[in-house]
Amino acid sequence: MKYSRLWPDKNIILCLTVATALFLFAAPCLADVLFIHDYRIKEYVIGTKEAELAVGYTDQAMYIDKMSRYTGSWMKRLFGKEKEHRETAQFLLDKNKIREIDWFKGGIIVFPFENLKDATWIKQQQKNLEGADEILKKRYKAIEPKFSVNTLVKKENFNGYLCKGIEANLRLETMDIKKKASSVTLVRQKTWLSEDVPGFDQYAGFHNKLAEKLGIDAERLGSLSFLLRYWSGSLDPIRRHLHNARGYPVRSLLTVEARYITGTDTDSPKTISKQIKEEFMHLKDVNLNKLDKKRFMAPPEFKERN
Repeated sequence: MKYSRLWPDKNIILCLTVATALFLFAAPCLADVLFIHDYRIKEYVIGTKEAELAVGYTDQAMYIDKMSRYTGSWMKRLFGKEKEHRETAQFLLDKNKIREIDWFKGGIIVFPFENLKDATWIKQQQKNLEGADEILKKRYKAIEPKFSVNTLVKKENFNGYLCKGIEANLRLETMDIKKKASSVTLVRQKTWLSEDVPGFDQYAGFHNKLAEKLGIDAERLGSLSFLLRYWSGSLDPIRRHLHNARGYPVRSLLTVEARYITGTDTDSPKTISKQIKEEFMHLKDVNLNKLDKKRFMAPPEFKERN
């Protein structure tokens, strides 16, 4: 079966955070573990996408495979049927690299760990944005983000795990100086966490090692990683809010709402609101047997490229 890549990956780290919503702490890796999640996303433009997300671990590797189906009516009209899309990646600690399988072009893209920590390399990937960035700074003004995290009083049971609920909210705002308008993005995440999920220690121990290798702030790979994709810069101003978000994410719901406010220089500004995204992820199964890596491997004819 042939799978199409409809859009290029925004960032290899984004792929990582979709699959690794967990607060990190030092713990030994004891055995292999495989987590299976149901994943659903509804976007304003493309409609609904349903997927099965598999994340497997050994002591020195993490394997991610997401099989998606675009089930929205717009996509069906465009392609004449449900469109399938596959994303697969391997995070190899012993080889200091990430291998992403490109199912559309038939190859394997390699990201050495050292490149992901190299400021010069990262800047080269962004060089086409530098000119536009200067223009944007003259017209737009970013307002300081607002972030909050609350622990829900009532615990809930999902899949046999007693979970505590965490509710996080992030408000981002950019002012259009020329048009006297403002664009607001409201990101809300509600997640239910449990430390009793089998494989929790293996999972957390691996990510502790990975965070050290990549030089990534541990909380960015934590249980609020869905929301923190929208937070740029240091986590220090909000770090104290993240301490309660411990545990494996058994269930998570994230919504993104966009608001456009005109007439900000008047006494009666007008607001237009639209929910542009809803993401839902639910832990379906955990397998502690020796990991079968076949699902995560590329066909033998696929060759590596940088």
